[in-house]
This record gives sequence, structure tokens and C-alpha cells, in this order.
Amino acid sequence: MDNSKFVRAVSSAAADYPDVTFSKKGCVYTCVNPYSYHMVRNNDSLYSEMDGLYVDGILMAKFISFLWGCKIPRLSFDMSGMAVDLFARLNGNDETIYFVGSKQEALEESIAHIRKAYPNMHIAGYRNGYFLLPEHREEEIRHIVEINPDFVIVGMGSPIQERFALDLKKAGFKGIVFTCGGFLHQTADGINYYPRWVNKYNLRAFYRLYKEKGLFKRLYNVLFEFPVLFTFDSIQTKLRKRSK
Repeated sequence: MDNSKFVRAVSSAAADYPDVTFSKKGCVYTCVNPYSYHMVRNNDSLYSEMDGLYVDGILMAKFISFLWGCKIPRLSFDMSGMAVDLFARLNGNDETIYFVGSKQEALEESIAHIRKAYPNMHIAGYRNGYFLLPEHREEEIRHIVEINPDFVIVGMGSPIQERFALDLKKAGFKGIVFTCGGFLHQTADGINYYPRWVNKYNLRAFYRLYKEKGLFKRLYNVLFEFPVLFTFDSIQTKLRKRSK
């Protein structure tokens, strides 16, 4: 993997945040964390189509800083990152937002929490992220294009959510799309999934391990697999460039 290209992408996206990010129409953004980094490695053509990549994870930000000398902020679409800024913006203007993702029950609970916290935000609609047939997926894409909200938030897990977001853009959607991973599932428990002390000490990965079952593989990836892969890719990239 060409990590110089990856670092340029996350650096550019960080520099554009929030003014350009929230105003440039027809763009699709996603967040990359240590767990999804291997998906970026294996789906380079898919992630290269994104208009912006954001770093979700302090460990990834520190490795970029150490190996590439770039100071990159953690910007994830949740209530400890971009969601706070976007929702505050929408709570005070006429722009609209649409949500796709999670299971129906969890999604409805999340929407209820969001509406309570941001009563003046205009929610154009929402739908769960499960499609029984390919036709249902296409119908949802056409529906979103037709109602044309200003922002769409997609939470289906990587790389399914990235494919849906890009297909939405290709179908003619003119607004701005963010992928959000597990945000819509997590918000079903309350508007703020992470306690303040967890955010303060950057213990979000460990907190998710405590709260959500089946995430031991994620912790192994964050602490062991990602550092090895990212360091290897970075060294290989630099060696290739020196040999040219």
C-alpha cells in the first residue's frame, strides 16, 4: 500500500475540516481506524474514490505523526467528533439530514435521542441498514436522491457503508455523505456513548470492548496488527520512493 498517498488524503481532509467539509456539495467522506485500515489496504480502488478520509483513532494519529511527521487530529463521526459539530450546525439552520443504518429498533431509539438533544434539527427521514433484496437497496438510493437532503449519514460497517455512499453519489445525489460505522447502533443507548473520562484519556477502544461483545479481535487488531501493518507499509513506501 502507498502510505504516502494515504497520509496525503487524511492530511488534506483534516485541513478542510470543518468549513469545506460541511459546505462542499457532492462529496463522500469516511473515517479509517486501526481496525478498518486493513480494508483500505485490500480495497484501495474503493477508498480512493472517497472525497475525504478522516483518522478515527488516537493510535493511528500517533503513528502517522511518528512515521510521517504529520500532526493529524482524530475525527470520527460520533459525539466525540464530527457528529457534534454537524448536529450543532443543523440545529440552527434549515439544512436537512437523513440517516441509514443499524437495525430498525436501535435506529428508532437513536433518532429519538438525537431529536431530544437537537430539537431544531430537520431530519428528512431514516431507514435501517438491512436490505432483503438488491432491489430494496436500489429503491432506497433512488428515494434519497429524490428527497435530496443536505446530509446523509450511513452506518453499515466497512466496506459496505462506503460502497453504499459511493453508489448514492453515482446515482446523482448532490448532498454530502458521511459514513459513521457503529454510531447509530451506539446512540441507541443515549446521545453520549462514551463517558467524559473515556474521551479524556482516549480509551474508546477499551470501552467498546467492555460494552460490546465480540470485539476482542478488534482490540488485537488495534494493539498488534495495525502497528505492524502500518509500519511495514510506511517503510516499504519510503524505500520505493528512494529507489526511483
